[in-house]
Amino acid sequence: MSSNKPVTKKIINSPQTCVDDNLRGVVATYPSLQLHPKHRVITVRQKSDTGRVAILGGGGSGHEPFAAGFVGAGLLDGAVAGGVFASPPTGHVLYAIAHLYKYNSGGVLVIIGNYTGDRLNFGKAIEKAKISGIKVEGLIVGEDVASCKNKTGGRSMVGEVLFYKLAGALAAKGYDLATIRKEAAEFNKYMATLGVCLSTCSLPGQPPLFEIAHDEMELGAGVHGEAGITKMKMGTAKEVVAMILEQIISHLKLVAGNRVVVTIDNLGGTSIFEMNIISAEVKDHLESKKIKVERIFSGHFKTSLEMQGFQICVLHLNEEKGDLWLETLDAPTGGSAWTGGVLSVRSEGGHVDDDTLLQSHGAKAKSGPALNPKEQELLRGSLLSAAEQLVKSEALLNKLDSGCGDGDCGITIKNFGIAIQSYLKTASVEYPSNVLWDLSEIAETDMGGTSGGIYSLGLSAASQAMASAKSNDVASWLAAWESAIQAISKYGGAEPGDRTMLDTLHHAAEAFKQNLSADLKALLKKTAEASEQGAKATVKMVARAGRASYVASGYMNDEDAGARAAAVWLQAILNYVTNNI
Repeated sequence: MSSNKPVTKKIINSPQTCVDDNLRGVVATYPSLQLHPKHRVITVRQKSDTGRVAILGGGGSGHEPFAAGFVGAGLLDGAVAGGVFASPPTGHVLYAIAHLYKYNSGGVLVIIGNYTGDRLNFGKAIEKAKISGIKVEGLIVGEDVASCKNKTGGRSMVGEVLFYKLAGALAAKGYDLATIRKEAAEFNKYMATLGVCLSTCSLPGQPPLFEIAHDEMELGAGVHGEAGITKMKMGTAKEVVAMILEQIISHLKLVAGNRVVVTIDNLGGTSIFEMNIISAEVKDHLESKKIKVERIFSGHFKTSLEMQGFQICVLHLNEEKGDLWLETLDAPTGGSAWTGGVLSVRSEGGHVDDDTLLQSHGAKAKSGPALNPKEQELLRGSLLSAAEQLVKSEALLNKLDSGCGDGDCGITIKNFGIAIQSYLKTASVEYPSNVLWDLSEIAETDMGGTSGGIYSLGLSAASQAMASAKSNDVASWLAAWESAIQAISKYGGAEPGDRTMLDTLHHAAEAFKQNLSADLKALLKKTAEASEQGAKATVKMVARAGRASYVASGYMNDEDAGARAAAVWLQAILNYVTNNI
């Protein structure tokens, strides 16, 4: 191992104890299972003979939830764990077989992954058990397309978990040992798995096993950190899935009209977000070939520590056995890690929106005071000025947001500005309440995120206040302004002094209120000055609400981005009106 590569960080106690600590964690989480610590075996708790066949699985650790996560009714009766990426020793496997046979006189079927160490150690344990009079059979399984040309056949990938499900369901139905083994052997002929990894994994206490360039992925990588058959350039989810599926379709000789079950295995470090995208692309690609996807099972089944990547396993449901196999995969189970269930069953219903639902919540009727042509010109001009300034402030607001947010405040505000400019090209501004309502809808759809929600709430509250106003005067606009502040505070959870946009809005509204009786130009000037003071005051405030409240105060050395954004558009509106009345 190259000494200049850093050891990968892992939350463990020590490389020496991590396997045993992992198994202790399994039974801490699922106390109904029983750990046999000296032999690294986990079984269901059994007090009397079931009379049926027991199913045993296992292999190296580091593939969690495989295999202990699949111990439970209708799945495995027991699992034996080796070291990380290492086969369990013969003695531990023999112990597991003997324990299961004690409580399951129908015999024990051992599912063996197609790896040299597992074949040897599990095989030797089976032969020893037979000599001692235990009714036991083994079945070596493997379905990897990348290694299928090997003399011993393809490696065992995520498909091994499907054997657990098939055999466990058949055992629960009372099938005998020979029949279950024969059924599983037939099952193996109709499966194929191929995957890619984007990053490698590392054994506890070790650096990464191999390297993958940032713009590359490894096709056909194994679950023990083995490099794949070829390196390829990264592609989109659609491209990568299509490339994998085309090889599987060819391998299984699938044609239009075939039925399949697909298992998509997270190799450990892939987000659920990405896994969902992969599932959608898998379904679309197969159905474009007129191959019927009966089930998709997605999740962590047989991982490779923290490896980023996934495997796709396709099971061809043939005409003779397909219905039985599907029935076993759908059978209920107590195994904690099996992701299938009633929601997995194929439905023929489409996925469409009911576009009639929100039609009644669309355009508001004309309400509130109407503006004369000159007033309309003033409103349109002031809004255009505000929009222009919002667009221009993108860089400043992003910079202010980068210390305590995600650095996108300027982008969000710019989107709002552009949408307002587009809206004002054709919109009527005769009724301020309608304009405010339209702006609230634009904030919701074009800004998005938290800012969009806050602006939408404030503007819709202002719209309602203007709808009930008797005239277009400064008192009506103050009432609308205060309604907006109240709505933002009520649903956003912030108050003035919490280092948010409310500091600008509140400070300016107070100045507006105190100068209501003053000359209009003086009123507007004082309000604009107050908005500037409100934004600047946030420099020394401690964030108590909003995204910034989750960040250490040391990261906040400047104005709040939301407070500055509010000052930008407020001053643009106030200055425009001042210069054009």
